[in-house]
Amino acid sequence: MKLKNILIIGSGSIAQKHAKIFNRKKIKVFVINIKDINVAKKKICSLVNNFGIFAAIICSPANTHLKYINFFKKKKINYLVEKPIFTDNEIKLVNKNFTKKKNLTELVGYQLRYSRTLNKLKKLLDIKIQGKIYCIKIFVNSYLPLWRKKMKNSISLSKEKGGGVLLELSHEIDYMIWLFGNPKYLRALVDETKIFNNEVEERANIFFYYNSFVLQLDMSFNSRFEKRSILIEGTKGSLEADLLKNTIYLNRSGLSKIIYKNKQKKLNMLLEQDNFFIKSVKNKQYKNNLLNSLKVLKLIKLSRKSNSNNKKIKIV
Repeated sequence: MKLKNILIIGSGSIAQKHAKIFNRKKIKVFVINIKDINVAKKKICSLVNNFGIFAAIICSPANTHLKYINFFKKKKINYLVEKPIFTDNEIKLVNKNFTKKKNLTELVGYQLRYSRTLNKLKKLLDIKIQGKIYCIKIFVNSYLPLWRKKMKNSISLSKEKGGGVLLELSHEIDYMIWLFGNPKYLRALVDETKIFNNEVEERANIFFYYNSFVLQLDMSFNSRFEKRSILIEGTKGSLEADLLKNTIYLNRSGLSKIIYKNKQKKLNMLLEQDNFFIKSVKNKQYKNNLLNSLKVLKLIKLSRKSNSNNKKIKIV
């Protein structure tokens, strides 16, 4: 299959990064940045009929994702949608019929799955280098103005458009499920101190309860100390993966030593994700992580409920 033309919905920074990657691969990019979705759909149909679009990248606000997803599924167009797949209050609109489509690649852009550091960590966990796990801590702390240059009318600060720290930094919840499976219970604490505005949560601390250990997730986008790491405490030693330095440390005797390091840049994860997407379509492998992403939304929704009720919640 020759992949010549691709469609990108949206024109923000992530859309521009996708466009650069596809242009380098000599794939022509058509950009749709129309607020009226019905008008956008007509434009898309025209492009599909005239240029043979093989796939689409959805980079529009989260509250438009579900409409585009349903449209592309109906038209049998392969797509990759940026996270969050949609706003968590839309989960009630997704019924049992919202399943993966045959002969169609449907991917959600959780780029950390393409992190070489996390993939190496997964292999280390598989051989149980740390022994039996009894405690895990995941940190994702950052300062929003450093990565959202235009704070005014920012999607990150709009509840309607899928903003807030739980959705914006949901990469960590996705890779938590990827590495450790589904938790049994959760207890969430959401910080009510709003530095940027009063509409969305800016900091959250969630405890996920597994059968034999508790995982603590510390999330913030109002902290000036940037931190993105995972600490795993086990009976044979402690593992720490620093995702900013792409380094894994092992501590067995009170002293940490580096056991893995790479030079992968953040943009390289996006490149590897897009390569995976193209390969899936080209080779008709039809990959799908759509339903796994619904689990992330479910945990976010339950976290908000736990915070509101001030209770530990069972995950069913």
